[in-house]
Amino acid sequence: MRAINIGVDVGNYDTKTSHSKIPSGYREYASKPEIATKILEYNGKYYVPEISERKPYVVDKTQNDQCLILTLIGIAEELLYIAKESAGEGQIQTELDKYDHIKLGVGLPPGHFNAYSAKTLEYYKEKFEGTVEFKYKNKKFCFSVDTIRLFPQDFVAVYKNQHCQTAKKKRYYIVGIGGGTTDVIPVVNGQPDVNNCFSLQLGTRVMYRKICAEVQRQYGEMLDESLVEDVLNGDETILPDEYIDLIKAGAKTHFEDIVNGCIQQGVKLSLYPVVFYGGGCLLLREQIEENSQLKDPEILEDVNANAKAYALCLGA
Repeated sequence: MRAINIGVDVGNYDTKTSHSKIPSGYREYASKPEIATKILEYNGKYYVPEISERKPYVVDKTQNDQCLILTLIGIAEELLYIAKESAGEGQIQTELDKYDHIKLGVGLPPGHFNAYSAKTLEYYKEKFEGTVEFKYKNKKFCFSVDTIRLFPQDFVAVYKNQHCQTAKKKRYYIVGIGGGTTDVIPVVNGQPDVNNCFSLQLGTRVMYRKICAEVQRQYGEMLDESLVEDVLNGDETILPDEYIDLIKAGAKTHFEDIVNGCIQQGVKLSLYPVVFYGGGCLLLREQIEENSQLKDPEILEDVNANAKAYALCLGA
């Protein structure tokens, strides 16, 4: 039998583990869907991760079972990866049966720590009390969660990243651009200044909605968010040039809104180093690098870094 450390980063756009990423949304069924392959069977219900079912942004994720379902899927994805790497495709279930104890690491924005840490820990302890059993992708999972720890998200991702040069500075800012919010964390002497952390309601989902609305206003066409994402990632599309120009202009405006929001909160972006983290900063790389108010900003590339840091912080 083996104990496994797993970090799960339940974001407003995607849920990540050290080696997986799924959309933070799912469709619930009373009976098993015939076509879907990624199916979570839990407590007599069936859940299928779907991009179109991403949930609205909420500060307190303990209000319902959404966070639990996404965490279960994240744990399953990570255990499947570990089992396949350890034993090969043909021995996955045999290997999964060995993983009967888990240490779980999860996170909260540092600015929400004082208000929600106790409640969030209690939520996870209640949901994972006793033996946890479910099926995912037709594989059986059965384990107990022996340890649950809560970490300041984004901060641990940067602080535990050996390649991050900004983290070596005495004072700097972390700007995490997620799906629901942009979280800003001042760091002083290696510690997050939790009293001065804040969140802006300027995540990528806000940007997508504004860009899609503007394209529809000007050209009468409603774009999928995935097309906006493809353009900003530099992927090939067959969109007309005027659509692409409008998307890039919308991204520039969105990042300027983030910068102005930070300045209004007293953040001195031009005087201190800044490291950007989150899937949003990869989409806005061009806008970050070209912004005149930032001096040599660093972008943390690994969107799984939070989950990796949570698992690392759990120790042996």
